[in-house]
Amino acid sequence: MRQVMKAGLALVLMGAGVVSANDQVDLDMVTKIREEGFRRSHVMETLQHLTDEIGPRLTGSPAMRLANDWTRDKFTEWGLKDARLEGFEFGPGWTPVRSEIHLTSPRAEQLYGLPVAWHPGTEGRTKGEIVVAPMKSAKDFDQYKGKLKGKIVLVDAVPEKKEPSNKVFTRLSDADLKDETTYNLPTSPQADLDSWIDHVAFGYERDAFLQAEGAVAMVSRSRRPGNLIDASGYQYKQGMLPKLPAVSLAAEDYGMLVRLSEADDKRPVTISLDVAVTYHNEDMKSYSTLADIPGKAKNAEIVMAGAHLDSWRVGDGAVDNGAGTAVVMEAARILKALGVQPKRTIRFALWGGEEQGYYGSQRYVIDHLADRPTSVEGKLKYLTPYEQQFGRFPISFKPGYEKFSVYFNLDNGSGKIRGIYTEGNARAAAIFGKWFEPFHDLGAATISMNETGGTDHEPFDDIGLPGFQFIQEPLDYGTRTHHTQIDTLENAYEDDLKQASVIMATFLYEAAMRDERFPRKPMPVQEGDKKDEKVE
Repeated sequence: MRQVMKAGLALVLMGAGVVSANDQVDLDMVTKIREEGFRRSHVMETLQHLTDEIGPRLTGSPAMRLANDWTRDKFTEWGLKDARLEGFEFGPGWTPVRSEIHLTSPRAEQLYGLPVAWHPGTEGRTKGEIVVAPMKSAKDFDQYKGKLKGKIVLVDAVPEKKEPSNKVFTRLSDADLKDETTYNLPTSPQADLDSWIDHVAFGYERDAFLQAEGAVAMVSRSRRPGNLIDASGYQYKQGMLPKLPAVSLAAEDYGMLVRLSEADDKRPVTISLDVAVTYHNEDMKSYSTLADIPGKAKNAEIVMAGAHLDSWRVGDGAVDNGAGTAVVMEAARILKALGVQPKRTIRFALWGGEEQGYYGSQRYVIDHLADRPTSVEGKLKYLTPYEQQFGRFPISFKPGYEKFSVYFNLDNGSGKIRGIYTEGNARAAAIFGKWFEPFHDLGAATISMNETGGTDHEPFDDIGLPGFQFIQEPLDYGTRTHHTQIDTLENAYEDDLKQASVIMATFLYEAAMRDERFPRKPMPVQEGDKKDEKVE
């Protein structure tokens, strides 16, 4: 799951709306799905292979390609059709090989940190005096000009110390859900996009400034306490790769360095870095894995489920998003094991490049569903294809647009499903209310009329297609495991993943067997455009 551009987590319990007899749940099939998913599950076996055997799956890396091949072959083994890889332009892959960080003066101590993705290595051990130079924007550069040559630069400020929260691991109670029943009125996404553009561009600008000033390396502060390292970084576009070695240092070690630098004795504080990395330039494309359960209907429409297969490099990518990948694969296995013959084609997608900005899912949308104008003017040159097209008009539709029915996504950790975000689609909310009824005993009942962001449903929703992310138990996803080195199999929970797999399989089956295509919202319109839109 990447950083959220759209916001809105409030929940509303839906009881009204038009639901046709067609949307009554096939309870016999639900019983079969529950039996297969709870008694003969493969979900943990799948997740263990992705994490223990393959490991972290940074987009463009050999491990990610290994995961693509393995998931394609597993889909084929289970009997799915046309298991394949669909590529997208990406740039070089990157793999860290070694990182050693030591305090060398005023005393000797090993420090804990990890390389920042796509930054180069040090080409041997590099030693230098630190300079604390917090920078939030290019406006901060002037005060450090002429002061950084030969220095290792600490670029983050240390925040004010606060007592930590004791809520590390959380499950949603009924009261928690009730507290979030207020609908968030939509706002213009342009302000969020403008802020994100500045954030991404600053990463490039800072690297160029530090290099021009003759800095030796950059050290950032991990955003999480407890020696957790958030070392995700940027993807950095081909031709704009950073030139300066960089590590993310544990918050505790980073704070110690800052205090030493501010000590009254003014002794120099020096550290050494030995960082080795490998760039992978053999194939500048990366890939998503797709496979189908073909529909029986002539010229069958498409129902999709997806999760991102890629991960960051610091952990094994178990909860972000091996968990979602394993659930989507398990839903496919369940439906094939039951011999389901759907009216619509059920397509399973394991996306690449989500963490860097929806590369795989956006490419799928462009290739099969719809395209938008692209702008690379100014700071937009630093952004991903999704961001370069975000909110731009006109939308050019592909033949697959009218054949598309609905997309379901899972990408908020390994917590079980508690409900679903409907992105403002009231007809969808009414349908989902019926579909969740057989799972109230499993804690899944909450329907949200709000938007959520940060997952691969967005490229679909942004062009007016039904794309949804499930509401999941938070567990310790936001507090500890998200983008850290403890994103490992120990922090994924089997019962939760079985529950999610059963619900995912059921939603896919119900959507694939409906008499009608899934209901859509009004088409998006350009801001300020007041013309009426046809509502399906």
